[in-house]
Amino acid sequence: MIRFREIYLSWRKEKGNRRKIVGVIKRTSTNGITFRYIKKGVEEAIKEGFKEYSGFPLDYDKVYSENNLDIFSLRLVPFERTDNKTLLEFWAAEGITDKFDLLALTQGLLPTDNFEFLGNFNPSRGFKFVTDIAGLSHINLDKDEIKKGDKLYYEFEQNENAYNERAVKVFKGNTHIGYIKLIHDQIFLKVKGNKKLNLTVKEVDQNGRIRNIFIEVNSTYR
Repeated sequence: MIRFREIYLSWRKEKGNRRKIVGVIKRTSTNGITFRYIKKGVEEAIKEGFKEYSGFPLDYDKVYSENNLDIFSLRLVPFERTDNKTLLEFWAAEGITDKFDLLALTQGLLPTDNFEFLGNFNPSRGFKFVTDIAGLSHINLDKDEIKKGDKLYYEFEQNENAYNERAVKVFKGNTHIGYIKLIHDQIFLKVKGNKKLNLTVKEVDQNGRIRNIFIEVNSTYR
């Protein structure tokens, strides 16, 4: 059973801007589900227009502990929607009913804002999740250069990327196509020894140019 303990709240001004990690939602057996802001990330985000997450007045010292999941789960697709099964399959969340886990797996994405809910994944055999490639707006890829089902590989970018010293670069063949985004990149650091996670293109959003690439990360190690 998937049991996430942490989901990080990410915000960015708009697509193409760097993500700022502005908060963390934690689940423990003693404290239940809590939320707090992360001061460093919020201070960086405020410079670009961030104010607060609705329902949680900005207070660096406060740990919110009431109605958190009720508020955040409003971003989940209602179970009664006819396309719910298709969406769950897309996010590798079939059979998951726990709202905290669903929020982590589906990222709570809405077309009306630039928040993302990024689960802190842990590697286990047979586990998989779907994420989207970061940095596409800074890399010029030809239309149809990336296709559904393509196998990708990754390597660590050490001491080159000042924003993230252990950035995970993603490639198709010799072509660098982008990065694993913040928080989701942490699972790659947790894999021990010579094991490697499998990356497969799940879907490509393109209209004249590639706008987004969704990939499935699979811990059936190779």
